Amino acid sequence: MTEYNDPPPSKTRRKLEMQELQDVGLELMALKAAQQARLPLNDPLRAALEEARRIQNPDARRRHALYVGRLIYDSDYETLLAALESLTDPLRQQRLQQWTEQILACPTARDAEPIVQRILEYYPEGDRQALRNQVRNLLKARPEGELHEADLEQRARLKRERKRFLGLLNDLDKNSPLY
Repeated sequence: MTEYNDPPPSKTRRKLEMQELQDVGLELMALKAAQQARLPLNDPLRAALEEARRIQNPDARRRHALYVGRLIYDSDYETLLAALESLTDPLRQQRLQQWTEQILACPTARDAEPIVQRILEYYPEGDRQALRNQVRNLLKARPEGELHEADLEQRARLKRERKRFLGLLNDLDKNSPLY
């Protein structure tokens, strides 16, 4: 069948779609301003979300969520939903931890370069030089032998450098645009 012969969606289907978009609107309204700034929002939708911050009455918030859902429907909502999904990704922290462990498993900074490249593919706006410096510092902080045999100062240094590296990755993740 061609697109001209396709029947229009039923009223029930349209209502279900609008209910889903209202739920997305409520989810968007619950986000902080910094998180909303990372999403691909058009101007009317951004203004409606700013207005939602001052609405306190639950019924008024529900009605405003209907309006926000309608604005989402009128915008490019597939892109918005994909960006919202990546913003609320529950595996984000696990991915950052895995990258840290993979880098710690590398014998030299040169061997960690493919992992750095993978990180920069995921966060293209990241600073390659800063990331390489953090990788180098993390690998230098690693004790020579086994971790349990290292003295207290070496373990503290490794912990400190690991925390700095994870902080850099978290900053990349929090400041990267989602579109």
